[in-house]
Amino acid sequence: MSAILVLVRHGRTEANAEGIWHGSIDTPLSPHGHEQARQVASYIAAEHGDAAALYSSPLQRARNTALAIAERTGLEVALETGLSEYDLGSWEGKTYRELFDEHRMFHHIKTDPDFAPHGGESPRQVVDRLVGALRRIAERHAGQRVVAVSHGGAMTMAFAELLEGSYSSWDRVMSNCGVSELVLDPKPALLSFDHTEHLSDL
Repeated sequence: MSAILVLVRHGRTEANAEGIWHGSIDTPLSPHGHEQARQVASYIAAEHGDAAALYSSPLQRARNTALAIAERTGLEVALETGLSEYDLGSWEGKTYRELFDEHRMFHHIKTDPDFAPHGGESPRQVVDRLVGALRRIAERHAGQRVVAVSHGGAMTMAFAELLEGSYSSWDRVMSNCGVSELVLDPKPALLSFDHTEHLSDL
């Protein structure tokens, strides 16, 4: 039986609110993000209380979201580096507007899967890393439900690759502390996407 992956995007950060790219930058949750983490933790405990394990990106915004879930579920947080966000190298810390207008980042990554800013990752590397992490987790927990906390950019690319065969085929946005459910076998299928009804204020 396939594992059911319950995938959570981390809570809001100040960089999220300000439209600044923090991929590899280890940004903390904002006060609002901590409240979102508490809300998603309550939801996970109520709706997915049978989860067998809890994984997280090592970046603190994801890890602290996972810790809130751990407090409500009794699960221990296992860190998985493959769940980390897209690292833009020398373009880290720039606004989305700068990335779009000055660097044409979105054009580059859509047209060239091997394009990478200086010191950063390519789309192919991000997708291979995250899909690989999800497959390892799923194989480890066949027939079980498992929670994993990750990041919006990397997860969106992985979902698009798994479900549509192209990492650049989605323009969907994942909400902070939105919850999605994915199975990988016998073929990848999305059971739900970006559930946010547990959040009192997005």
